[in-house]
Amino acid sequence: MADISIIAENMSLDSQILDRMVSDHMSDDIEVVVTDPGYMRVLNRRYRHIDRPTDVLTFDLSEPGTAEPAGTIFVDGRLYPPIEELLERIFHGYLHLSGMSHDNEEDSCLMERRVRELVETAVSRSKDQ
Repeated sequence: MADISIIAENMSLDSQILDRMVSDHMSDDIEVVVTDPGYMRVLNRRYRHIDRPTDVLTFDLSEPGTAEPAGTIFVDGRLYPPIEELLERIFHGYLHLSGMSHDNEEDSCLMERRVRELVETAVSRSKDQ
């Protein structure tokens, strides 16, 4: 089960609900932090040297040679609501930690399709509960 933290102010999002939606898809070694645009800007500037906010940043903390991804996914909380937008960015970050990229058109299409599948599964399971 992923570790979910919501540090953005004025959000009505419940971390337990989000956890139930993503936990089937992510390993225990993943932390998701939902934050505000100002914090995303600070992270983007510090680690990517780009002085503007971004919607998702991932930090890979996996050990070389391990099969399971590990790391932290920071997501801009402005994407919520709707929950699908937030899930899209979380799963996008997760796929990056899993080794996927969107460096070319083929990889980009594959990643978009996989993100869409994960979001659809997470949303449909939440409706069943």
